Amino acid sequence: MLPVEDRRSSFAPNGIVGGSRRMLELFDDIYRSASADAHVLILGESGVGKERVARAIHEQSGRRAGPFLPINCAAIPESLLESELFGYERGAFTGAQVSKEGLLESADGGTLFLDEVCELHPSLQAKLLRAVEEGAVRRLGGRKPSLFDVRFMASTNRAIHEEMRQGRFREDLFFRLDVIEIRLPPLRDRRDDIPLLAAHFLATCSARNGKKIDTIAHDALELLTRHDWPGNVRELQNAVERAFAYAQGPVITREDLPEAVLQSAHREDGHGFRAWKRKTLERLEQEFLTRALAAHGGNVSRAARALGLHRTSLQRLMRVRNLPAPPSPSDPGSLRQAQAD
Repeated sequence: MLPVEDRRSSFAPNGIVGGSRRMLELFDDIYRSASADAHVLILGESGVGKERVARAIHEQSGRRAGPFLPINCAAIPESLLESELFGYERGAFTGAQVSKEGLLESADGGTLFLDEVCELHPSLQAKLLRAVEEGAVRRLGGRKPSLFDVRFMASTNRAIHEEMRQGRFREDLFFRLDVIEIRLPPLRDRRDDIPLLAAHFLATCSARNGKKIDTIAHDALELLTRHDWPGNVRELQNAVERAFAYAQGPVITREDLPEAVLQSAHREDGHGFRAWKRKTLERLEQEFLTRALAAHGGNVSRAARALGLHRTSLQRLMRVRNLPAPPSPSDPGSLRQAQAD
C-alpha cells in the first residue's frame, strides 16, 4: 500500500511536486530565474506544467506584488487576439464603443505569460516584437504609445527551432524571449515522481470531496509508474481523480484505474525489458527447482525441507511452473512415490 503521508514530501513553489534529479534541477532553474528580471521561454510537451512553472517564477520574483496575466495564444482567434494584447480605442472598429487597455498595459509591473506562443500569426509576432523592444504599446485606433514595464514569459510544446527554420516563427522574437530557457521533462522521464504526484492528487481529491481515501495499492501504483503518460502530469491527475471517483473502499485498486493505463500494462507484458526480466526470472526459478528435486531423488518432502519451504509451497510452485518432479535415476517409479509421500 502507498500511504499518502509517506509520499507528500517534496514540494517546490506553487505546488509543484517532485523529488527526482530532473525536478531538483528544475527547482534550481525556478529560483535562479526568479532572482533575475529577464524574459523566460519555457519549453515542454503538453501537460507538463509550463504555466505552473511560470507562476512559480513570478511568485518568487521581485514582481510578485504585480499581476500575473496568462493568455493562451492558441485558444483565441487572431482577430480578437490582437485587441486582447494591445487594447483598442473607442471607435477603432465596429462594436468598440469604449476604450479598453490590452494585456500589455494591464500587466504593467508584473508578468505576461504567452502560452503556446508559436501559434501567434506572423503579423502579430512582428507587432509583439516591436512592443517588447520599445517597452511601449499603441492601442488599435490609437495614436499615442503607452509605456509599460512587463516581464515576458512564453511557452510552447512545439520544436521551436524547427518552427524558425520553416519560417513560422520569427528568429528575432525568439532571441528577445529566450533570455532564460527552461526545458520541462515529460513525466515518462521522471517516473520516480509518479508516486509523489499520485499521492498529492489523491490527497487533493480527498480534501475537496470529503471522502477519505489515503492509500494506493502497490499493484495499482506499479501500473501508474509503468504507463508512459502521453498527456503528462495533466493525464496523471485525471487518472487519479477518475480512480478516486470509482473506488469503493479506502484503497485505490488497479480495477479503479482508467482503461488506457490497464491496456498499456497489457501491451508491456510481452515486450521490452520488464517482460524479458520476468521471463528470465521464471526460467531461472524453473531450473533451480528442477535441480533441487533431482538432487533429492524426486522426493518433494526432502527437497522442500532442503529449500526451507513447506511441502505444499513447493508443490504450488511446481504447479505454477508446470513442473513435475523428476524420477530418480535408480527408481523410475520414485516420482509417483515422492508425490504420494
